[in-house]
Amino acid sequence: MNTSMEVYVYPILVLFYSTILFLLSRSATIVDTISRNQAIKDGDTIVSNGEMFELGFFSPGKSKNRYLGIWYKKISTGTVVWVANREKPINDTSGVFEVGREGSLQILSARNTLIWSSNSTVSVTSRNLEVQLLDSGNLVLWDEHTTKENPIWQSFDYPGDTILPGMKIGKDLVTGKERYLTSWKSPDDPSKGLYNNWINTNGYPQIFEREGRALHSRLGPWNGVGFRGFPIDNPNPVYSVEFVVNEKEIYYRYQLKSSVVQRIHVSSDGICLQLNWIERTQKWVVYGNVLVDTCGRYGRCGPYGTCSISVYPPCRCMEGFEPRFPKEWNAADWSGGCHRKQTLRCENGDGFRKISGLNFPDTQHSWYNVSMTLEECEMACRKNCSCTAYANLDIRNGGSGCLLWFDELMDIREYDEKQELYIRMAASELTAKATDNFSINNKIGEGGFGPVYKNFLANSHADHLYTWTHK
Repeated sequence: MNTSMEVYVYPILVLFYSTILFLLSRSATIVDTISRNQAIKDGDTIVSNGEMFELGFFSPGKSKNRYLGIWYKKISTGTVVWVANREKPINDTSGVFEVGREGSLQILSARNTLIWSSNSTVSVTSRNLEVQLLDSGNLVLWDEHTTKENPIWQSFDYPGDTILPGMKIGKDLVTGKERYLTSWKSPDDPSKGLYNNWINTNGYPQIFEREGRALHSRLGPWNGVGFRGFPIDNPNPVYSVEFVVNEKEIYYRYQLKSSVVQRIHVSSDGICLQLNWIERTQKWVVYGNVLVDTCGRYGRCGPYGTCSISVYPPCRCMEGFEPRFPKEWNAADWSGGCHRKQTLRCENGDGFRKISGLNFPDTQHSWYNVSMTLEECEMACRKNCSCTAYANLDIRNGGSGCLLWFDELMDIREYDEKQELYIRMAASELTAKATDNFSINNKIGEGGFGPVYKNFLANSHADHLYTWTHK
């Protein structure tokens, strides 16, 4: 009896202790946090709790330089999403990453040479200071006075060439801090390259890509669902988007709805791609992209010129406009754009031509109000002689809000966009049907010089605080 029982119990004990040893070895291996006075040496790593991301020292591509970075652990080993010392590499394996005494994260090389620092500070009463790698890919520094959601410092505030779900791109209007993407110089060199992608907060916010100092391309403005020119922001089962403008910040952020692994990446040659990881093929595939085609270059056809990828030459002047420099225009230099055939006379009969099928012009020189009606928007533009066009701000629920353009209309292209744009034109350029755009509801009588309309004074303290979330 005893012999048989011992035989029966033995394998159970073996299984029990084997399980314990496995769990202990696993917990010893998977460490996502280091505390003050702890360090990660070159060759050591920490791994997020769900094993999605890993942090440590690496060499990109064919380079032998060493950088501290974060990369995917569970899938696509080697896909780097963030680099700390991208401008100051280490040329050997002496690198050490630690939490300094003053509360800064820092990278040291041989002889304790400071390579990089987070420049963060903590309260003198801080005791439980920790840096943790989260499953979102965010590296956070926090203590008992803060939280992981509102840390002392986080890598999400310093993007590189990658946007991860939950990361904000935009501007903190209180501190002036901007979060933007910057390409690598090359696949072997993570230092800052030629291309920057950021939200321009002048006028109505929109996304620009800059190549060096020159504007390369533009997305926007935001239409309540997504940025014009980036149609995959429309309803989809993969992610939701959020665009927020208030007195404290302006930002764009997206969140995943499903278990798909996705990132947005700007390559060293300026191509912005939305990439999904496909487990079956073990590859990243393009879910969406921002193509810089014939008409994608900023201002290709100059002021009041429209660009079309379906015809050649791609540039033509809008109706009522003609080439500013005909000789250059005919020689395929369209940068001078177009000017009006008839001069505006403002209070003496200017009207508006309604057009659609265009990507809205650059909104750097614009004004907006989220609560005005389209009729109020028209009158606000009509009363200001510097206003060159107007439109609804938001395409949802039949349209709402007001967007006014001032100065010349720039960077226009043909696009499958049904929302109307109303462009100010001299009365002589408008047909009998086009003059219906004078709002009859605002007509109060006739005068010696023709119809008399109600005056409209836009609130100088416009309601421009809003949050759009599309799920």
